[in-house]
Amino acid sequence: MSTTNKDQQIAELEQLVKETEARLNQAKNMLSQVAGTTQTYATFSSQPERLVLGTFSGEYMTGEDKKQYPVPANYASKSKLVEGDQLKLNITPDGAFIYKQIGPVPRRRAIAKIVFQDNNYYAKVGAELYRLLTASVTYFRLSPDDEVTILTPLTKKSEWAAIENVVSSLGGMQNATPAAPTTQGFEPVEEPEDDDDDNLKIQPW
Repeated sequence: MSTTNKDQQIAELEQLVKETEARLNQAKNMLSQVAGTTQTYATFSSQPERLVLGTFSGEYMTGEDKKQYPVPANYASKSKLVEGDQLKLNITPDGAFIYKQIGPVPRRRAIAKIVFQDNNYYAKVGAELYRLLTASVTYFRLSPDDEVTILTPLTKKSEWAAIENVVSSLGGMQNATPAAPTTQGFEPVEEPEDDDDDNLKIQPW
């Protein structure tokens, strides 16, 4: 066997080990979530923890290294992230991602109507359309023509909006607290408290 072929096989096997290890850790984390356990699993990786700072784009976090990192839709929905929010990402030695919102941008609030077109959900405010995460629409059990309050950046135009609350729903949440009927409200959002519940640990796929 030539040296070139041997080196190639070694590289392929190393990559296979890394992928298998990552998938094993993902399965263990999923098992813990389903079973409701808090068991800690050992990691076989010797890589140090990595810290990446970045900006939320509506779907992803764009890091200072110019790379895109996936932000789970359920975390973005729960935290009501809007474009421009600053995030901190810890990549653990076992490959899990832990996000933390560290710098919310000032927000603008408005009442919008849910619209579904081109296989995507939008919030319509006047003639403006803002994309919505499907996870947010599903969480609030919303349908087209339902009314919600949305959050967008105060100082710049954005493609995406975050759902803050339900104003009226034809078939959705019956116990949602109606929001004040105004499109003129502007409010800065306080920096979230350092609460473990605001952290989310996921695998990077």
